[in-house]
Amino acid sequence: MITVKRVKTITGLAFPICIALSSTSMMAVIDLVMVGRLGNDAIAAVGLSVFCNMLILAFVKGISPAVQGIVARRRGEGSTEPKCLPLNGGLALAVAIGVPLSILAYVLAPALFAVFSHDPEVTKIGVPFLRVLYLSIAAEGMHNAFKGNWAGMEKPKIYMTIVLCMTCLNILLNYALIFGHFGAPAMGALGAAIGTVSSLYIGVIANFAIARFNLAKEGFLKARPEKELLGRIFKMGIPSTMQEFFFSLGSVVLLGMIGKVGTSELAAATPLIRIMMVLTLLSVSLGMASATLVSKTVGEGDPGGAAEWGWDTAKLGVIGITLLGLPLLLYPKLFLAMFLTDPHTISIAVLPLQLIAATTGLWSLIYIFAYTLYSVGDGKRVMMVSFSTQWLFFLPAVWFVGPYLRFGLPQIWMVATAHGAISTAWITAIWAEGNWKKIKI
Repeated sequence: MITVKRVKTITGLAFPICIALSSTSMMAVIDLVMVGRLGNDAIAAVGLSVFCNMLILAFVKGISPAVQGIVARRRGEGSTEPKCLPLNGGLALAVAIGVPLSILAYVLAPALFAVFSHDPEVTKIGVPFLRVLYLSIAAEGMHNAFKGNWAGMEKPKIYMTIVLCMTCLNILLNYALIFGHFGAPAMGALGAAIGTVSSLYIGVIANFAIARFNLAKEGFLKARPEKELLGRIFKMGIPSTMQEFFFSLGSVVLLGMIGKVGTSELAAATPLIRIMMVLTLLSVSLGMASATLVSKTVGEGDPGGAAEWGWDTAKLGVIGITLLGLPLLLYPKLFLAMFLTDPHTISIAVLPLQLIAATTGLWSLIYIFAYTLYSVGDGKRVMMVSFSTQWLFFLPAVWFVGPYLRFGLPQIWMVATAHGAISTAWITAIWAEGNWKKIKI
């Protein structure tokens, strides 16, 4: 039975992270609300662009759990090395990977977008939007390094504060640049991309300033990470990176297949996925909290206690997210009307939204255990679960049900529900097996 004290410890870490991640996701949701006023072509273009961007950002996503896991483990071990070494290593990798990747992705953006969309109006809006997003890859990597560091140090409020400021700035910039307010030009969907990238870079600058003020004595930007540490961060990050890459690629493929069913289906799927991402934020937040508590406790030499932290966090996730989804289950049209204006598009999205609301609580186990496993160095098996269930089952089944049999979005989402059930059972089994307790990082 989970105690009140343990609930407070978990939520004390998870709540600021959840606020930060919720702000980031709500920022994206507000983007969709604003862009949605421009029509189905604009919202479809933004949806595809965001997932094409996620596809490339996957290559810097693995920095966060790697840095977090090492920071927390060293704290548990009582290490005397400079505390900022993992952060410095993560920042170095973010720049080394992100800068050349931005250049390459910017050049190849038209070709990449064309793979997933053959609608000329959607492409006309989407390619410039995507190119602007690709200018922020290095910044996203550095942001991930700071996120992992603050979480691993059990100082998530710093991360939360920065993200909240970024969100407010992003909303203001988007409002000005999309519709042409405050003397700014009306740039449409492109304005949303510029606002998002600008706020991200300002957030990175804020991270540097706060770290310079608080961590100067801990070796920030002074302690040079050895090749061994850089290799460890890179190695720990690879499974998360590859999982994120194939997941994002699969998401774009999924949207492409839905687009073949119809533009209305694609327009409906975009906010559905966004809403689902919002509901999973608590899962990811709890996963990050679990990662810190588990990694630190393993470092203290108590693998049994570390496992208990994981299970207790999972219980909170299932209960909390199920309750969070109830309003969506009961009033789906009310929420869908925030993003969509066409009655037919809303109607085909009702059942999928109810399925999301009813099942996301249980599916939270995927994110909680997966993030924790990445942080303790057992990410390879998580990557294999994600790849095999998505690419060998889910996407072929979606193609068969959708483009081949010509069923609609509700039937496609039933396949997604089955995919979630399989993934949850498999990831939970890996956690329960406990082989992660023996891994050294």
